[in-house]
Amino acid sequence: MPSARRSARRALAGTAGLAVALTGVSVVAPSASANPTGTGVVISEVYGGGGFAPSGEFPASAYTHDFIELYNPTSATVDLSTWAVFYGSATRNTGANLSNKTNLTGSIAPGGRFLIRQAGNAANGAALPTPDVTGELNLGTASGLVVLSNQQGALAPTTGNIAATSGVVDSLGYGTANTFEGAQLGTVLSGTTSGQRAANGADTDSNAADFVVAAPTPTAAGTAGPLDAASPGAKSATAGLPVAGFTLAASGGTAPYAWSATGTPPGVTVAPDGSVSGTPTESGTFEVTATVTDSASTPATDSVTFTYTVAETPAVRPVAEIQGTGPESPLKDQAVRTRGVVTAVYETGGFNGFNIQTPGPDTTPGASDGVFVYGGSGGFASYPAIGDSVEVIGTAAEYTSAAGGVTASLTQISGGSWSPVSPSLGTVTPLATPWFTTAAEREAHEGELVDPSDAAYTVTNSYASWQFGEIGLATGTGPLVQPTEVEDFQTGAWEALRDQNAARLVTLDDGKSQNFGGTASGTPSSWIDASHPVRAGAAATLKGSFVVDHRNGLYKLQPTSPVEGLGTDVAEFANTRTQNAAPADVGGDIRIATFNVLNYFPTTGQAYVAAGGGNVCTYFNDRAGTPIGSNQCGNPSASSGNGPRGAATQVSFERQQAKIVAAINKLTASVVSLEELENSVKFGKDRDDAIAKLVTALNADAGAGTWSYVPSPEAADLPLPVQEDVIRTGFIYKSADVTPVGASLVLKDEENFDNAREPLAQAFKKAGAQDSEAFGVIVNHFKSKGDSTPPATGDNANGVQGAFNGDRVRQAGALLTFADAFRSARGIEALFLAGDFNSYSKEDPVQVIEAGGYAQVESDTEGEETYFFNGLAGSLDHVYANEAAQALVTGADIWNINSPESVAFQYGRFNYNVTQFFAPDQFGASDHDPEIVGLDLTADPLPAGLAVSNVSGTYGKRVAVKVTVDPAATGTVQVKAGTRVLGSAAVSGGTATVVLPARSLAPGRTTLTASYSGDDTYAAASASFIATVAKARSVTRGTVKPKKVVADRTRATIVVRVAGADGVRATGKARITVKRQGTRTVTVRNGRAMLRLKKFGSRGAKRVTIQYLGSDLLERSTDKLTIKVRKR
Repeated sequence: MPSARRSARRALAGTAGLAVALTGVSVVAPSASANPTGTGVVISEVYGGGGFAPSGEFPASAYTHDFIELYNPTSATVDLSTWAVFYGSATRNTGANLSNKTNLTGSIAPGGRFLIRQAGNAANGAALPTPDVTGELNLGTASGLVVLSNQQGALAPTTGNIAATSGVVDSLGYGTANTFEGAQLGTVLSGTTSGQRAANGADTDSNAADFVVAAPTPTAAGTAGPLDAASPGAKSATAGLPVAGFTLAASGGTAPYAWSATGTPPGVTVAPDGSVSGTPTESGTFEVTATVTDSASTPATDSVTFTYTVAETPAVRPVAEIQGTGPESPLKDQAVRTRGVVTAVYETGGFNGFNIQTPGPDTTPGASDGVFVYGGSGGFASYPAIGDSVEVIGTAAEYTSAAGGVTASLTQISGGSWSPVSPSLGTVTPLATPWFTTAAEREAHEGELVDPSDAAYTVTNSYASWQFGEIGLATGTGPLVQPTEVEDFQTGAWEALRDQNAARLVTLDDGKSQNFGGTASGTPSSWIDASHPVRAGAAATLKGSFVVDHRNGLYKLQPTSPVEGLGTDVAEFANTRTQNAAPADVGGDIRIATFNVLNYFPTTGQAYVAAGGGNVCTYFNDRAGTPIGSNQCGNPSASSGNGPRGAATQVSFERQQAKIVAAINKLTASVVSLEELENSVKFGKDRDDAIAKLVTALNADAGAGTWSYVPSPEAADLPLPVQEDVIRTGFIYKSADVTPVGASLVLKDEENFDNAREPLAQAFKKAGAQDSEAFGVIVNHFKSKGDSTPPATGDNANGVQGAFNGDRVRQAGALLTFADAFRSARGIEALFLAGDFNSYSKEDPVQVIEAGGYAQVESDTEGEETYFFNGLAGSLDHVYANEAAQALVTGADIWNINSPESVAFQYGRFNYNVTQFFAPDQFGASDHDPEIVGLDLTADPLPAGLAVSNVSGTYGKRVAVKVTVDPAATGTVQVKAGTRVLGSAAVSGGTATVVLPARSLAPGRTTLTASYSGDDTYAAASASFIATVAKARSVTRGTVKPKKVVADRTRATIVVRVAGADGVRATGKARITVKRQGTRTVTVRNGRAMLRLKKFGSRGAKRVTIQYLGSDLLERSTDKLTIKVRKR
């Protein structure tokens, strides 16, 4: 759904007024161009019903072709060779280029007509008079917009009142056209009626007042009637003030004309060309007779009489008296004179004026001490400087302008002059204040100098920052939020947030009225360029002083002089692109995302037209007139307006595709549900042609085979092509991550989805998983919030929740029924509902979905939304999960790459301004942000069935532990003593044998743990068992030294050696018993001990018993020996 745009700004057009300075040098504003009698070429008639055959109650067309007729009410020939007439539809988008035009040639004579024939059918209706120029515009029969321009380049006016838009000489919005002068004609035209201006070319800048509907009367050049002097009506002026200049007009006769007049106020003159100018020097009422003479061989004359009332010069009064305490000046339309100090000057950029303020303390609470002084469409001849003291004389006026249905009224002094004042009146100190929270406060300070810089501001609207130099700010931190994003409409609580939004909103302007995407496209945009984006949600820092302004339906802060370039001396903005270079990590082994790809149409507008068969398109053109985007495409002969909606040309499409590819390939998603894809079947192609082309482009960037798309269901399982929309939904996926399970399924429901895209469902499983582990996703694109023509009624009537809310509620209910049926038929538990629901988070359709058992998957980052509309953040795009699906979610992120961006960065604004904003990256790939959700699809593991038996062994020897698990299990087994790992082994065939190293367990009984690691299928497990370890064997050996032992002479020594099995060293004690000497205990160290005996007193065999008493690690052992004692 497109974002709303503000109305184009215009120079402040004031009412007529006259002034002469009472002191010093007088600087006079050029006269205004608008005048009831018309001061230039105008559109005099428009007919859009040419060439139709009779049908039912409708008669045949009066004429064969559509036509546009011009009239020149002046006395001079006007060259039209650089002019053009443009046509726009009655429901055109604001700021969209008027790409349909007819360039003019030749000239239009004074008082002459100029006929421009357009498209038609020579078979039906009367022939037109010989036209002066022929074009091929198909004008709307009942409603439409015709613009006369004095240039032939790009023209992109806003909707609403375009009376003073640069490049627009005249325009007619007829029928129900949303673009017009002053007010639309209001009455629709037909094949037998046209919109006609008054014969004298009267132009009050109001289509409703200036035009009537009547039988068409086409007139070409050279068909003038008798000479007729048109009455300019009663005129008024003020003594000492320049008159609001106007030009007398005549028609018929033979141009050129010559004028003369009698009875004019002193100081006022009428030139031969009929222009009236001067400064009256006397007050009073004067009857003026103006006479026109034509150039015929026998000149004809005609006269007209009108009154000229001149008021006395006004007295000086304070600015506050001019401003008053209400929304409009109590002196509106009266001549006024005041003094003040200049606080802001706008010599360039289109404002054509300056601000003054009464210095000193505020002695008039509720009435502003500042006011804007307007120099007319041409500005002042020279301007004062900021800080100068001046006197101003002019007319108190209200400049009214509107945007979004809201009208702003700025009190100003217009149509006069200024002069310096000496001595100085003083200086103006800006009021240091946070932004005012109420309209009454803002109005009370309108035109005053303020310093609001000591406060926090957040960008909340950057959509048209590049085009009009306007940036919507919200006071405080965080942008403004759609009320129904956070508050239930049914409770009425949303109203408080609406009021809070109004209190926080302030618009930062650039001190200009230029359209950088239209007539000022050759001037770099204010505030932003390709490397300096101004993004919604970014912190803004204001610097210095500003003037409180009120125009285009908004209260604004104007810098004290026009911004040049990036304006970093006025304001700076945080660049939030850095944190959005990639989406946040949402975890999981699989990620799903939803992404509205902003009318991805490989079938371009030009390709559609080239296919023939009566296909036509209008385009949005860049500043060179090159088509960029398709505006309206269709086939009138087939009564179809359902043509391409994306790029106009192949080059433009490739730019669009480059941005979408960059975004998707950086999204890290495994499955992406897409909205606003071309439904290629509507163009005679395979239904999947567009999505296939997108996958090809993605793979060219990411690598062959990375992405695949889910094919459409069989034709028999789809609605009929005539029942489908020109846009559709679809799925793409990474085959390395997931596999589709079964075919996709579309809900065939033409009762609830006749005006929306039918839901599309698909089941997926993780690559390599079982079909039984599949989850489902249903992609949706509900009816948009935009109203229809004629407006929707009943529960679909446009309101706080947008138009067609009733249909979206019914679509939500039908979706739930479809979701239950799909989940049941496919045997899946987890189901996600994703897409563009065109409903904010607390609106009725969302409540239906949540009541059906689905919960919104919120971003892990608080405050992230997918869309900005009119400067309000909210999410139209959602992912909902049922209970089983919620259990899979590991995280979510809204990747803010699109909604915060100025539209300048989208492919559709390529070369709209001399600054090149386009880059083939993800920023501005769409107007909706994608949302990505992480999923953990790991299945619940099976029990491993671990088993282990008690084991036994001997110290010093290795011990084998056999552990068994399920035969299909893989992984490893560890054996631990407490936290100490004794050994591990891989599982093979359901068995792992862990060999414990020798000496890893002390002798005795030890409780050990066998732990299984688990794998993708089987759960980790552990079990305890007992390991019994026996002591190692020992061998004891004794020897006697010396070998010859003599009684009563030799003291023998017994040497004990203890050897442990498997290299275990013996320690501990040994007991030695010797006959006749008793028992002694010795210490065994490193397997050795010694005992020196006493002398034996007698010979003979002496028996010795050696007993090793064992240790913690070795068993006991014994040895015996005999000592032979000899006689001396």
